[in-house]
Amino acid sequence: MSGYLLVLTIVIGLSLSGFTQFVDRGEYVEVSKGVKLCSNTSLDTSSRRLDSENRFWRVTSKARANGTQAVDSIALESSYDRKSGETTIEERQYDSYATLFKRAPEHKGMLLMVSPRDGEVEATVEICSKKK
Repeated sequence: MSGYLLVLTIVIGLSLSGFTQFVDRGEYVEVSKGVKLCSNTSLDTSSRRLDSENRFWRVTSKARANGTQAVDSIALESSYDRKSGETTIEERQYDSYATLFKRAPEHKGMLLMVSPRDGEVEATVEICSKKK
């Protein structure tokens, strides 16, 4: 019976670990590949840009040896088709670059995107809600 409980605990533990999106790696945090991160406009210093609510980042790599991860900067843009009269929303990739992630100490569940060159905070982000 105890062997059954041990196996059950291991199976449940391994399946739950697959859902982990942030893993602490010392000073920095590793974000799972494919996660969409949205700017928190009330906290983000870079939110002064136009349409910051239509901008997000997608993590495109696992953490490298130096802790950086590749991210794509993406914006949602709408386009109108005169013939059909339909408006469509499309993702447009603007940039791809490396960044470091740190936990935002004052804000639970949020991360700081930090430039690996100068250590400057580029954005305060959180996992996007399902609407994006």
